[in-house]
Parts: sequence; C-alpha cells; structure tokens
Amino acid sequence: MPAATRYAEYAVQEDLAPFVKCIWSLESDRPINGAPRERILPDSCVELVIHFKDPFLNHFADGGTAVQPRSFVVGQMRHFLEIEPAGRTGFIAVRFHARGAYRFFSQSLREIADGVVDLRNVWKERGDKCTERVASACSPRDRLRILQESLLQSLRENDRHDRTVDRCLERINSTHGQLSIAELASDLGISNRHLARRFENAVGFPPKEFARVSRFLNAVRSLSERTTTTLTETALDCGYFDQAHFNHEFREFAGMTPGEFSSFPHVGF
Repeated sequence: MPAATRYAEYAVQEDLAPFVKCIWSLESDRPINGAPRERILPDSCVELVIHFKDPFLNHFADGGTAVQPRSFVVGQMRHFLEIEPAGRTGFIAVRFHARGAYRFFSQSLREIADGVVDLRNVWKERGDKCTERVASACSPRDRLRILQESLLQSLRENDRHDRTVDRCLERINSTHGQLSIAELASDLGISNRHLARRFENAVGFPPKEFARVSRFLNAVRSLSERTTTTLTETALDCGYFDQAHFNHEFREFAGMTPGEFSSFPHVGF
C-alpha cells in the first residue's frame, strides 16, 4: 500500500504576509518508495525548505543528482529541477514573493540564483539553530511558530527595502514580461546598468531575464487552463515572435516543448 502524505498550508503572520506567498508542509508516516519524480519549473519565487524527516533527491537539468541538504534555499531558477522522495517525507517550506525574499537575507540573491544552497551558508548559525529546533518540534504548530520567529528576526535585522526594484517587479508582473526594460528604466529615472545591478542583487536575475521567466509562466498558465485553442495562438498572445521562438524558450526553461507539456506527468510550478 502506498504511503499516504499530508499536505497543509498555514496562515502567514501579519508582519510576514507582504513578503511571504505561503508556508506549507508535506509529511508521511512511512517511507515513500518508487514514487515518480516531480518536475519543478521556474516559478519566479525563492523558497526556503527545512526537512524534519528524510531529505529528497534532486535531479538537475544537466543530469546531475544530489541529496538535498537538511535545510536549504532555492533561488530564482532558469531550468527545471526534478525532486524524488528518498524515505519518510517531512518538511516545512516558505515560498517568498519575488519582491520579498531579499528582505530576509543579508547577501545578494544573485549568489543563490540557479542553485540549491544550504541554509547554513545563508543564515549561518541561525540556519543551524532553526533547522534543529524545527526537527525536534513536536507538532506542526510548533514548527510553524519556530520558523516564523526566525523569519521575523531576519526581517528585522536586514531591514532592506528597494522601492525601485518593487516598482520594476510590479511592471514586469502586470505585463507578464511583455515590456521593454530600457523603457522601464527610463520611466523609473535610472540607467539600464544601475537598474540591472540593483534588481539582480534583490531578486537574483537581471530584469530582462526575470521578464523572460514571467512570460514563460504566463504561457504555462495559458496551456494549463487551455485559454487558447492552438500553440501558435498561445505563443503570440504571450509575446513570443513565433512558434519556433516559443518552443526554444519553453525547452530552455522546462526541458520539453509546449506540445509535450500538456501530457507530461507530475509537473509543478
């Protein structure tokens, strides 16, 4: 009999809600063996994960495989990542809004982009302490409390806020990545180079790259919801030059074509 898993989402504390998209957990009582891999697509979010049971296996787009750290941060992604349970599942995770993650970390998010980074390399001693406390907690409620306490402490200590980056993100999100970054920089009264540096430090990617991910995500949603009738219509509606351009970008981010996406099992975004 397959091991049952319990998924839960939690209410986010008021002081964290502007920056945290959700806090969620997944847990099983028995080992999960032979489960299919889940392909995780770039989703424009940064995520923090703490295992209190057995870490998963990561399978990277370049063919490499590694056991996940006990706790880690996943930065902005350019390529898909496949994950696979490797024993008893038990973790709690924080998914940050793109505009919110940099407020909880002292270093540039460029340093963790396209990576799965051990939490101790990001939060230092706090990372180890938070991981140990979550692992020894007796209930989901205690894990949530411990995690939110650590997040609030980091938020208070970093105290970073870049309104220019926030405005840039708002424009990219509202247009689903279909905009000129040069015109955006001009509208914001800042040079292209200065905007790119500030945006990359706060988000992980330069704004042009983040806009590509935003456009890709809009296309994924369109395909998932079947809001258009043909792939060519989806390509044009989402701002791609033509079907070939759409296929190329989709394969770069997802490791498959748009046509393959509709029948590909176990995809998350």
